[in-house]
Amino acid sequence: MAQRCDVSIANRREAVLKLLRREQPAAAIAREVGVSEPTLCRWRDELLAGGEQALSAKAGKHDTRGKQIAELEREIERRDQVIGEYTIANRILKKLSDASL
Repeated sequence: MAQRCDVSIANRREAVLKLLRREQPAAAIAREVGVSEPTLCRWRDELLAGGEQALSAKAGKHDTRGKQIAELEREIERRDQVIGEYTIANRILKKLSDASL
């Protein structure tokens, strides 16, 4: 059965950053932290995957916001058209009312 790793998130992050900056060989960093080299490499892969996911989520938020803006602009145009139609109808009714008096 595999042992559970009790290395804090901050220590994992620091170890992965050392690995990415190539400050020391992976084996030395893993020994320093007290884990195997494959575990350290798995942390690296997880950190990079999480960062990529976060970046794509932000891009998705911008896409969603752009869609919302476009939808709101269409709604404004539709309402402007309705207001214009009511304005014309109101003017016609005023003219008819003035003519009958």
